[in-house]
Amino acid sequence: MTTRARIDGNHRRRNSRGYSLAEVLIATAMGLFILGVAATFFGAQQRALRVQNTYAESQNVTRTFTDLISRELRMAAFDPTEAAFVPSADVNWCPGSRPGLVEATPTSIRFRQDLNGDGDVTDTGEDVKYALSGNTIQRTDVDGTPLTLVTGVPNVGLTFRYFNLGNPTPVEYVPSGNPAVLSLGQRNCVAKVVVQVMSSLPNPDPYSSQPLESEVRTEVALRNRSLMNF
Repeated sequence: MTTRARIDGNHRRRNSRGYSLAEVLIATAMGLFILGVAATFFGAQQRALRVQNTYAESQNVTRTFTDLISRELRMAAFDPTEAAFVPSADVNWCPGSRPGLVEATPTSIRFRQDLNGDGDVTDTGEDVKYALSGNTIQRTDVDGTPLTLVTGVPNVGLTFRYFNLGNPTPVEYVPSGNPAVLSLGQRNCVAKVVVQVMSSLPNPDPYSSQPLESEVRTEVALRNRSLMNF
């Protein structure tokens, strides 16, 4: 019995021995490797999320801008009392049209409308200008104070194109001169404006130098011109 007990004890001691140093090092290395992979994956996911959020924010800003300018610009030359504007008498350039466009360049537009029907265009929202200034798009109301709407705009990030009611194909008026502008006659015939805006923001991913660009294009028909028969 003593010999049997001694053999069983030695067997149990051999089976319950601890891990060797090599086994501990291998297990530690494997654990660190798994943690490293998990951390890398988590970091990549976080960077992708930041990029996605920044791009979505850029899209939201540019679309908000185009919605705003479309809503205001389509009312250009609105004159319900027919007292705010003197109709054009130029027989060569859309006689009878009301001169709602005050300025029309490749990167800026200014227009007027009598929104409250009081016979003038001196109230808030009735004399508005949108223009590219540096890398920002600004809206200036009748009080003359510019309001920044979009930042991170490249040099060609805001463009305006102007078209008449040509039948069957509208004709584009291209601003000319220095600085490039449309003439009064051309402005009186503009019935549609194509607005294109692009935003370029720094990439929040430190491993990428590619900027995040968002571009929106919209066509705005001037209601008070589209109903006329020039």
